Amino acid sequence: MSAESPELLDPSASAHEKAKYEQMWERDDYRKFSPGLHALERLDLAARFRDFGVRTILDAGCGSGKFMQRIMERHASEFTIRGFDIAANCLDPWFADKMAPGFLSLGCMWDEGALPAPNDAVVCTDVMEHIPTEHVPAVLRNLRAAATRCVFFGIALFPDAFGPKVLGTPLHLTVQPVDWWRARVAEAGLETISGAVQKNPDETPMWLYLLCRPAA
Repeated sequence: MSAESPELLDPSASAHEKAKYEQMWERDDYRKFSPGLHALERLDLAARFRDFGVRTILDAGCGSGKFMQRIMERHASEFTIRGFDIAANCLDPWFADKMAPGFLSLGCMWDEGALPAPNDAVVCTDVMEHIPTEHVPAVLRNLRAAATRCVFFGIALFPDAFGPKVLGTPLHLTVQPVDWWRARVAEAGLETISGAVQKNPDETPMWLYLLCRPAA
């Protein structure tokens, strides 16, 4: 048992995260904004997926599912999408009668082999900053293993307000600068094809967007 797999030594860590997000997804105000949907519209991800010849997509850390909903409503003839999350109650009510078997898989993103595969593309937005820092390398390795063509990241670079307000503890557990994230992504065997940083009016970096492909 290696020092790089602390989750094997402490299985309660994933159980703690699961309980935390089950509590958060009970709140309607936590569901209002979807960074994944925002990125889909702002960055025209559908066009980028076409460029890569993508047909199948995994939304890793899908949360409320608004990204998946938009894909299913507007791009169903082009893409097949499925989701993965740690909390069984994450999806919006829209999905109640629309889920085929296997549409939503549940698990902890840092467990080896947790993510369903293969997928042409994996989308991971508003997720990586929620991962405990010691588990970030394992999650990135899993994302790379689950994608055959490309991985899209949307990573928050700021502390959250919801966690302290609701739970008394942050939800954003890994708040790091752009260069730190780029280095971790490269170490996981993902080559960045394009990237962008969204900033506040005062030039404070807020979101990092990266489109990557598995390195040769």
